[in-house]
Amino acid sequence: MDGSSPSGALTMRQKMLDEIAAGGTPVPAYVARLALQVVAMEWHAGFVAVTFRIPDDLCVEPDVAFGGHVAGIHDQAAGFVLCSLLEDDMMFVTTRLDVRYLTVTRPGEVRAEARLHMMNERSADVRVSLTQAGRVTSESLVTEAIRKVRR
Repeated sequence: MDGSSPSGALTMRQKMLDEIAAGGTPVPAYVARLALQVVAMEWHAGFVAVTFRIPDDLCVEPDVAFGGHVAGIHDQAAGFVLCSLLEDDMMFVTTRLDVRYLTVTRPGEVRAEARLHMMNERSADVRVSLTQAGRVTSESLVTEAIRKVRR
């Protein structure tokens, strides 16, 4: 939680990251439905390391996690990186999610490490690496469009 905004105060999203890391935030419906609950998280501006638990019922074969769920983990981790960086008057949406599957991801705990690769006023690229039992199982490049919130 080393990520104060240019104004010096934590943004609304940075406070949310702190609450998620402390295990004290309500789980949004889409997170529960997609089984993207955070087990553990650490973050600072432009970086997150987040642990998720892939449930057994999201396997397409015995002991093989559904690739779409793995992609969702990449997208969620990249979004957390943007949450660590953007001011409250900004919003973001994923415009590209390019995942390379390197080996099978199994049910159980996985750790996603996501880092800002590039950012300008209109978009950001985030690189995500997913590891399980010390082995990288997938990598991605996620592009997020950035816009000012219209009020």
